[in-house]
Formats: sequence, structure tokens, C-alpha cells
Amino acid sequence: MKTADVLVVGGGPAGSMTAWLLARAGCQVVLCEAHAVLPARVCGMYLCPAGVALLERVGMRARVEAGARSLHGMIMVSPSLHRLETRFPRDVEAPDHGLALPRPALDNALLEAAREAGVVVRMGVRPALERVAGRWVATAPDFEPVAARVLVGADGRKSSTARMLGLSLPVRRSRAAIHIDRPSRQATSPFGQMHVFADGTYIGVNPIHADTVNVSLVCDPAELRATSVVEAINRRLALSPYLAALIEPLPDGVRPGATFPASARVRRAATEDAALVGDASGYIDPLTGEGIYAALWTADELATGLMAGWSDVPAALAGYARMRARRQRAKSLLCELFQTCIRRPWLADSILQLLSRQQAVADSFIGIVGNSYPPGRGLMRIAGHALASF
Repeated sequence: MKTADVLVVGGGPAGSMTAWLLARAGCQVVLCEAHAVLPARVCGMYLCPAGVALLERVGMRARVEAGARSLHGMIMVSPSLHRLETRFPRDVEAPDHGLALPRPALDNALLEAAREAGVVVRMGVRPALERVAGRWVATAPDFEPVAARVLVGADGRKSSTARMLGLSLPVRRSRAAIHIDRPSRQATSPFGQMHVFADGTYIGVNPIHADTVNVSLVCDPAELRATSVVEAINRRLALSPYLAALIEPLPDGVRPGATFPASARVRRAATEDAALVGDASGYIDPLTGEGIYAALWTADELATGLMAGWSDVPAALAGYARMRARRQRAKSLLCELFQTCIRRPWLADSILQLLSRQQAVADSFIGIVGNSYPPGRGLMRIAGHALASF
């Protein structure tokens, strides 16, 4: 039986980043990934400015940024087709741009970095887990058993690790997220886009290349029971001259990727000897770059806490769980406010028109949505810009 300090289940960005950080700090880490080859992921493929800063801080930016595209802000379009272009503000803690990160290139880059740091990677393995004599033991056919002190679940929204630990909770309310890459009709600008429609549906557009966009439709799942995914997307493209000018209608036969439910809930993000990272630790309706960023920062926080508190692992994991809960509450509140706005067309129109009156206020607002800084600091910036205009 092989022994390790940490066993990571899941080889996506959250799992690979956790494994890389811990191995680099001297831990013996085994990572098990269920797929023999990392698959294409249903994802908006966008990383916010705070995520770029995190990659820079841990020394991973240059490796991940190869082949990525810098994005300098967001274009928002309201139900009445009012258009507002915003730029990510430069902050002491984050640059003035995010990244379009094609996948699975991102996943493979992080997984290879983990291997190079000494992580033992086992592909095509979905281990059975049990606690034996105070350690986590992983077994699978044609797989040398592993006994580890700490278990990390990085296996996504429908985490089997979270269920096994008894941490999963029912989803209260969720929407469906549809993603597809499409050729663009014109050269794309380095700005993400958010198009809100009168029924509360929204489409995000991420220009991953000059001639290719990643299109994300977020809608109520009931709609997809009455119509096809292709029809749902094409209906929105026809409603927006901005989208129609950028993206051709989807032909019959294409198969967009789907995510449902587009959220996940857990009781907490850790037990006394196990933790959840990334989507497995909780996920809410998608906002700007939230999924990839959450994968990275939860991995960083968990690894930092474990290495500082290895002498008292239960306390270190409890501290991680408290921090994860605080940040999840703040993001959940922001998401609820966002959903409230887009489900009321008059409110979405009013807010966009208000933001349009002062560019600095609009840029500070997108800084909050894009995680350039915490909501409290962003609101202070908005208040400062607003007062300065009087």
C-alpha cells in the first residue's frame, strides 16, 4: 500500500492546483482522475482579474497564460438593447484585465505542473474511499491502494466525495447553463459580453480568439423541456442585433454542452480530515469568471492553511471551512442581487442607464462583478466617484 500526505480526487483546475501547491511545499500527494484523458469541460472559459493576480502570485501565470487572450472589460446590453462598455479597473491587488482560457488546455497545463512537482497522478481511476485506522484508504481495480492523512474532493458540482462525506445539500433553485464555441462573423474585440433579455435569460460571450467566441446561455430549465437547446440560443440571437452581427444562427445537429443544475450546495467545505475545493465546495449561478476563479482560490486557501497548520490538521481544515463559508455568503448575496435585476427588465434597464452616466462608476461596478476587489471596497469606490461628480 502506498502512503501519502494528501489524496486528491479530481484532476480539473481545483484538484491539480491543490496538488501542485501542496507538492511544491513538500507534501506527498496522489491525485486520482476518473477520466483516462482530461475531457473538454462545459465552461465559459473566462478568468477574472483577481484570478490572474492569484496565478501571478503563485508563479503559475506564465505557464497558464500561453495561448490565452487578455480581456480588458465587459460589454453589457440590457433588455431594451442599451449598450454599455466597461473596463476592469486597475487595483493594487489585481491587474486591469482577465483572461480567456481555452479548455482543456488550462486543465492539462495545471495537471502537468502537478506531475512535474512530484504528484503521483493516476488517470482513469475512480477510487472507493474508506477510513481505516485514522487514514483515508483509496482502492480501485488495477490500482495500488493509497493511504493518506487528508482527503481532498475536487470532483465537481456533483461531487461523489461530498456525498460520501455527508456534506451535500439539495439545490434550492437553479438554472441551466448551455455552452458552445462558435466562429464569429467579425473580428472580436478583447471584451467579454453580457446580454440580458426580458425573460431573465442572459447570454455571455467570451472572445477566446479573434475569430472564435464561447457562447453561454443561462436560462430556466423549464424552457429546455419545451424547446431544443439550439432553438433557445437562436431565438436570443435573433432578438439582439448585437449578437446577430457577431454570431450566425446555430445549425441543426450541433450539440452544445449543458450544465444542470448550475449550482451546488454543501453543509460546509471540510471535516476534520477532508476538504472540498472548486465546484465541489459549493457553486452558484455563473457570474463573470466565477467557476475557474473559485477553483484556483479555494485550492490556494486550502493549501496555505494546511501547510501552516499541518501540526493540527482538524483546526486548519476548520479554518478553511469558515473562510470558504464567508466568501460563499458574500458571493451568494451578489448573485441574488444580480438575479433580481435580470428578472426585472425595467430594473436592469434602469441600472445600466444609471451606470452609463459616469464611466468611472460603471468601471467600479464591473470591478465588483469581475472580482477585481471585494464588494465593500468596490462600493466605496463607487460612492467616491459618485460624490466627486457633484
